[in-house]
Amino acid sequence: MDTQKYKRQVAGGSQSIRQGWDSLRMAGATARKMLVEAAAQQWNVPASECTTNQGKVEHAKSGQSLGYGALASAAAVLTVPTEVELKEIKDFKIIGQRIKNVDINEIVTGKPLYGLDIQREGMLIAMIVHPPAFGMKLKSVDATKAKAMPGIKDVFEFSVTPPEGTEREWSEVNAFETLVAVVGNSTWEVKKAKEALVIAWETVTPLENSADHEAILSELNQKKQDTPIRKDGNPEQAFKNAARIVERTYDAPFLAHNPMETNELFAHVTNDHIELIGPIQTPESARKSVANLFGISEDKISIMMTRMGGGFGRRLYGHFVAEAAMISKKVGAPIKMVYTREDDMTQGTYRPAYKVTYRAALDKDNNLLAIHLRGAGINGKAIMENRFPAGAVDNYLAEKPRA
Repeated sequence: MDTQKYKRQVAGGSQSIRQGWDSLRMAGATARKMLVEAAAQQWNVPASECTTNQGKVEHAKSGQSLGYGALASAAAVLTVPTEVELKEIKDFKIIGQRIKNVDINEIVTGKPLYGLDIQREGMLIAMIVHPPAFGMKLKSVDATKAKAMPGIKDVFEFSVTPPEGTEREWSEVNAFETLVAVVGNSTWEVKKAKEALVIAWETVTPLENSADHEAILSELNQKKQDTPIRKDGNPEQAFKNAARIVERTYDAPFLAHNPMETNELFAHVTNDHIELIGPIQTPESARKSVANLFGISEDKISIMMTRMGGGFGRRLYGHFVAEAAMISKKVGAPIKMVYTREDDMTQGTYRPAYKVTYRAALDKDNNLLAIHLRGAGINGKAIMENRFPAGAVDNYLAEKPRA
């Protein structure tokens, strides 16, 4: 995982194309130029006479053509050009078209693509138990019955809290200090043993509920505003001149992301290397977190990403990667850690709670004159200065409450 060549190893916020637009275009154009050069050398013709079309390099004068695959090996050994001319937007052939996913047949026929599909020689299955609510922690666990059940290898307490003084990654979110791991031969055996545990919990901080959040958001949303985070044109005057003003307030509670495939990860920790495989939206940050947790250099950790069975922001937070690595270390074997749907619903890093008021100024013909946004969020930004419709409305005002 080369973090020097491949920047911004994050898939989240629907920003992958926007943030990677320039670099992805440059990468594609560079590869295209090298493929053309490889073909030109093979045919002994000027590269300027070659064109590309539908995955092939063509030389019209001689009628020759070769597919990219046939040229890839030769192109790979060429010197990477430092200057590459990008295609004009008017010449785009793929962008803006409906293109089928290359994995579509495997997806609809259930072929192995996902983290849950991983199988390895000697691999064990692991599940975790965490407190039933935020603000609670483990008090005691009796695993006598669970350890005696068929197929169970071990039950133990563990933590993925990094050493004191370690700077945490922003994605390193874990609300529970101590967890319980159940490890065994099969998913079913581990799940039944997990249900057989006798666990006591204790409350360490006041528990909140949806009514508390609603009250907090309502209070925040009515507070006097600071300087607007974005102001375009003259929205105040546009609202004064409006023939009609439409106002609506929208809110959402904390919500589980609920990806179609629950969190899971393969981990194999040995004395000199940590191998991690699974769906993660922040591989670079996850590797740093595991390196900090184990006190080793990042070059001893490899992360391979599988196809993601839905992310929706849930897999931005890599605590489950650290959990799998720690369990593998404890049992001294490769493991696949699997979250149940109940784990996913109750342990998750939830989508933030929001309350946002939208106001629209309209003229007598119902044409939009101005937009005014005011909003508050708990554990997240309800208003972002450059988010649509910012930039698409001449008179635009966005505010967030004073902290």
